[in-house]
Amino acid sequence: MPILFFAAAGALVAGGAGGGWYMWKRGQQEAAKRLQHEDAEAAKQALRDAIDLADLRSEAKAAGLDPDEVVAGYEKLRDSQLSAEDVLKKLGRAAITG
Repeated sequence: MPILFFAAAGALVAGGAGGGWYMWKRGQQEAAKRLQHEDAEAAKQALRDAIDLADLRSEAKAAGLDPDEVVAGYEKLRDSQLSAEDVLKKLGRAAITG
């Protein structure tokens, strides 16, 4: 009788290991789906940013400003490397042309 008990326990352990492998594999699939979705969203945002930067460059050029400097300033503001107060200080020191 004890041999049957050990055989049944072995079957449960083997079944549990297989179930664990399935759950691990399923977790990998879900993680891959989530990463793929996040990558797609990041690509969409990058495209929107590129379009916005193209518009910003065009506007800067039309205003007679250096587009590279304007974009660099925008990126510093966006990334919180520059505060609004810093911008106002620089504008106060800027030469007015036109």
